[in-house]
Amino acid sequence: MSWVFSRVACLALALLPIAPAAAEAKPVTLTYLGYLAGFPVLSMTAQADLPVAANGQAADGVYGLEANIVTEGSLATLYPYRSSVSANGRLARGRAQPTQFHAEGQIMQKTESVTLTYAGNGTVAIKAVPLTRQAQEAAAQGTANGTIDPASLVLAVIANYARTDSCTGSYKLFDGVRRYDLNVTEVGTGNVQTYKRSYYQGPAVECRAVPQLIQGFAQMAVESRLYPQSADIWLANAVPGMPAVPVRIYTENALGRMVFDLVGVQ
Repeated sequence: MSWVFSRVACLALALLPIAPAAAEAKPVTLTYLGYLAGFPVLSMTAQADLPVAANGQAADGVYGLEANIVTEGSLATLYPYRSSVSANGRLARGRAQPTQFHAEGQIMQKTESVTLTYAGNGTVAIKAVPLTRQAQEAAAQGTANGTIDPASLVLAVIANYARTDSCTGSYKLFDGVRRYDLNVTEVGTGNVQTYKRSYYQGPAVECRAVPQLIQGFAQMAVESRLYPQSADIWLANAVPGMPAVPVRIYTENALGRMVFDLVGVQ
């Protein structure tokens, strides 16, 4: 269950503005609500500190972001889950080069964390507390080498879109436990309609992200279709002076259809 929430939330991090033409750092805070069967079940607040030029165009530069994710409503009573994510690195030619990624999650009274540290040659050091079997296997087999983290992934998707005017691309990912590939394709254009507390409505570009599960996934969860099969991400110029950001994300698994909606910008 926590993987379902954290993966959707990490996709939502794609809303963060990327590093545009060389300029001043401009912190931005964005808030999302996740709905299941029309009821709010998840919220995320993300803070980005990125250089932004006056023309709002993307360019190379360092990035840093932090996000806090927590269950909401009746689900929070049944399943009190919260997590925090932080990532930093550099965007270069539409690609993300992470330096470090840290994620910490708490379920009931159980806390788990993972830190990924990236070397210039592509190797990734893994520190998991407590040490998990998946982390041990990934370290022994070099599974994480040549990958990026989920938070840096979403920045790479936005950087690629700003650079090429297309969100199509393929990415190798490791989140500290699970290794998977993500193929993103541009579907088309349309209009995003208001959904409950939406911050934005209007024209947007639809992109579809489809994961290929490789290692570290619970077989029972795979067979039960708890892992999302895909996510539809709608990008739009919703924030003045920024590149296009995701304003709506749709995903579906055995629990039903989830809507992740941008509800606030500061």
